[in-house]
Amino acid sequence: MGSSEQRSRISMRDLAKEVGVSVSAVSLALRNSPKVSKEKRDEIHRAADRIGYVKDGRVTELMEHLRSYRKLEQMSTIAVLILDVRKSDLKLYPRIQAFLAGVEAEAKGNGYGVDVMFLVDLGVSPKRLRNILIARGIKGVVVMPFQTGVGKLDLDISGFCVSTPGYSIIDPMLNRSCPDYLQMMDELIEQICRLGYKRVGFIMTYGSGGVGHKLYSSSFLYYSAQIDESLRIPILRRREIQREGVERWMKKYKPDVVISSGKIYRVLEGLGYNIPDDLGFASLEILEDHKKASGVDHRHELVGSEALKLTFSDINLNNSGIPENPKVVLVDSHFRPGNTLNKVGRAREVKLRATK
Repeated sequence: MGSSEQRSRISMRDLAKEVGVSVSAVSLALRNSPKVSKEKRDEIHRAADRIGYVKDGRVTELMEHLRSYRKLEQMSTIAVLILDVRKSDLKLYPRIQAFLAGVEAEAKGNGYGVDVMFLVDLGVSPKRLRNILIARGIKGVVVMPFQTGVGKLDLDISGFCVSTPGYSIIDPMLNRSCPDYLQMMDELIEQICRLGYKRVGFIMTYGSGGVGHKLYSSSFLYYSAQIDESLRIPILRRREIQREGVERWMKKYKPDVVISSGKIYRVLEGLGYNIPDDLGFASLEILEDHKKASGVDHRHELVGSEALKLTFSDINLNNSGIPENPKVVLVDSHFRPGNTLNKVGRAREVKLRATK
């Protein structure tokens, strides 16, 4: 059966014949080499989609190693480790679902399968998990972040090429892809000011000490330092975000727009605020809020995809274990207008992002 599948698989030679070019030209085009014109590269990619050509992960790895004179270690499956979520509960964690979708799409596009392992369900020791990965011939691994706080990955990763989306795994320090929290907060505040809002309040729901907490706070404090003192509103910290604390803060500082998360949106509605007529609301992560909220799209699928690209890079370069110089790939967010912000007055031009 395996040999029959191999015979039926569309080869690079078939694709070359379809387009009327050499196999080497197809190989270069599929790697987006500038040695092939953009027009011809696009034509070859369209033909590949049309006839159903999919890269063979093992062949791709072989060619990369041959080009770098490195030893081949064959593999065609990527493991995704989900540390603290059961399979039956995955639907409750849209962020992990989005990361996973990005990993799966990137893997499929490169001819790899994905073995998703829910460690809570699996219930094995770190040593046993390592042996399972080795027995399955897996070298590439993407580790999903913890759902609360930061922590340690209790696994000997020597011999594996490992990456992670997000900042929550702090030991060991891995190659990682992350939303650009500073960029997204800067952009969000700039968008709010363009709509004419003057009294911008920020209710922090991220845990103290985390990277998101630090970068969001840094951006907001930098903004506060640039505006008139009469418009400055102190950040409401996470330890004070129970209903009574939010109510006191709102009455004391009277913001006309609040930046926060879906939890605070619901608290504000419960306090009687009609959003966006009485109060503007901007979400730090629209994935976790109602579908029409104004705010920031973290592009988690792209973050997941970029994490797997880091793993692929290490596989192709034959780098494994804890990286000597861990890489961080930052993914820009997108602002979505939504329906929780209105145009309320004259635009205020506030420049927070770096410009030339």
